Amino acid sequence: MGFEHLNRRSMIKAAAAAGVAGVMAARAGKAAAQGAKAPVTLVLANSQWLDALRGKSLWNAVLEYQKVAPHVTLEQEAIPSAEFDNRLTTEFGAGQGPDIAIMQEGLFYSIADAGFLVDLAPVAQGVSNLNATNGNGVVKGKRLGIAWQRAVYALIYNKPLLDAGHAAVPTTVEALIASARAVTAATGAIGFTARHQIADFSGWFMDFQNWAYGYGVNWVDGQKITVDTPEALAAFRAFKQMYDAKILPIGDNMPTQRTRFKENKVAFSIDNSGGTLNIVSGGALAAKDLYAAPLPFPKPGAHQQIFLGVNGNGKHKDEAIAFLRWLVSADGQMSLRKASGPDALATDVPVTEEFRAANPWADRFVELAKTSRSTLIPGYEVETTQIMRPVMEALERVIVAGADPKPALAEAQRRVDQQF
Repeated sequence: MGFEHLNRRSMIKAAAAAGVAGVMAARAGKAAAQGAKAPVTLVLANSQWLDALRGKSLWNAVLEYQKVAPHVTLEQEAIPSAEFDNRLTTEFGAGQGPDIAIMQEGLFYSIADAGFLVDLAPVAQGVSNLNATNGNGVVKGKRLGIAWQRAVYALIYNKPLLDAGHAAVPTTVEALIASARAVTAATGAIGFTARHQIADFSGWFMDFQNWAYGYGVNWVDGQKITVDTPEALAAFRAFKQMYDAKILPIGDNMPTQRTRFKENKVAFSIDNSGGTLNIVSGGALAAKDLYAAPLPFPKPGAHQQIFLGVNGNGKHKDEAIAFLRWLVSADGQMSLRKASGPDALATDVPVTEEFRAANPWADRFVELAKTSRSTLIPGYEVETTQIMRPVMEALERVIVAGADPKPALAEAQRRVDQQF
């Protein structure tokens, strides 16, 4: 999802200023009987609808709403994650788009900043148990987003492979390298997987926040953006140490790495709860053989937050709000819980006992979500991708070209200062 905010904003405002016509096509129909509500179709956009296995489960979870509101038909707008930001930005800017968009936090902030989302105060009214995952859904004093899922990161590992290599669960980067090498020597499996390429910028910068936060990085000091800090230098050096240890399949993208983990060919990875759920779904790796541990860093890591937003250009805003009211109800949250594994939801609906029993990694993710931080920079949520671009380009020079991390960070700071 790497589409810079200024480009998003300029595209949105340029399209709006040009008066690009068109609104979401809505199916109209006559009432089936006297006094019945007219049929309505609500379109829900989400890249997750395309996820193997989990996508179907998530869709079946929201389809439960049709039993509560039989006059409503839910319809998917399934968009690949690599195209999602650009597609939604274009649609919203053209006065079109889905009735409800399920968006990563960065895109949510951009769309909210452009003024295209509906105030969701009616959803929150009377709901006393919305938890902290909804916090960043309030933008400029207005409730514009409701939490869909929060996916926290952990160190996941294949326990049978660790047992075969007599490898310990690591608590430091040095120990991670040692354990990864021990597994590879004993089994031939890949020691560790992680994003490591600028071609996957949006995913890499979010994943790297775990390293940054793990070494105490804040990226901002008061009102000043602070890229060149001792904490960032420590995070750079730790990542390079891991990269240079040759425990990583250099050049493989994250889908390929997750597939190899699913095939029992990987010992360790740093991944979020959603990615982990995909790894243990429908592959050779049994869910009972995957475990999770805290990240091997001194401080807590990050989470990816996903929000639901209602399109202000939609024809069925009231019906969309009614759907969200159901989604945050006990019934809606329990339906979503069954498909969401250990992801934190809008309310504190617990992980099911059945899921916990089958997935020994679940409780660790629930625990880590209590101290994790957003991948977005506080106060600079809309600008986070712009700030992180020179940081990640500097990190790539360090790990690939052998650049000294200290001057690389100084150059990143110079570039950030020029922009802000």
